[in-house]
Amino acid sequence: MSSEVEVSAGTARGSRRKEESRRKLLDAARNLFVEKGYHDTRPQDIAKLAGVGHGTFYLHFTDKKACFLAFVDEARDTVTDACMKRIKGVDDLQGQVRGIVEAVHEYGAANPGIFNAALTDPGLLGAIDEENADPNVLEQWGDVWRGIIATHKADGTIPKSIDDELAGQAVVGILRQVGLAGQRRGMELDRLREAQVTLILSTLGQKI
Repeated sequence: MSSEVEVSAGTARGSRRKEESRRKLLDAARNLFVEKGYHDTRPQDIAKLAGVGHGTFYLHFTDKKACFLAFVDEARDTVTDACMKRIKGVDDLQGQVRGIVEAVHEYGAANPGIFNAALTDPGLLGAIDEENADPNVLEQWGDVWRGIIATHKADGTIPKSIDDELAGQAVVGILRQVGLAGQRRGMELDRLREAQVTLILSTLGQKI
C-alpha cells in the first residue's frame, strides 16, 4: 500500500512541477510578446526568461504559434472575466456597456501592451489550417457581445432588426479601433470612455 501512496505522491509532484514550468513559460512569453512582438520572440528566448531548458518549452507547446495562442486565450479569458464581474447584477444595457468599457480600460492600464500583442492577426503567424482554426480573439470577444445583444433583443431593449453577430463585431471594433485612435489623439481617458459608450449604444439602436 505504501508503494502505491508513494507512486501517487510522485505523480502529484510531477504534475505540479509540469504546471509550474508551463506557468513560468506563459509568463515569460507574455512579457516577450508585449515587449518584442510575435515575430521577434523566439522559443529559446521564452525558455531562457522562464529559467527552464529549451527542451522544456517543447514539452508544453508544439511551437511558438501554439504558445502565442495559449497566451491569447488566457488574455481573452482574463478580460472577459473582469468584464463579467463588473456587470454582475447589472441588468440595464447602458449600465452593462459602461461597466464593460470601464473594465477594458482598467485592464489595459494595469497590463500595458497586452491588447496590442494579443490582438495580432493569427493570419500573420504563418500557415494556419483555416478550416479548423479557432476564431481570433476579436471574433471571440464579439461573440461575448453577441450574447449580450441577443438577451436585450429578447427583452425589447435592442431593435430586433439589428444583426447580433455583426453588431457584436462592431462593438469590439469600437473598443479596439476607437480606443487606439483616442490614444493617438491624446484624449483624456474619461472623454474616450464616454465616446466609446456613446458609440456602442448608438450602434445598438439606443437614443443617447
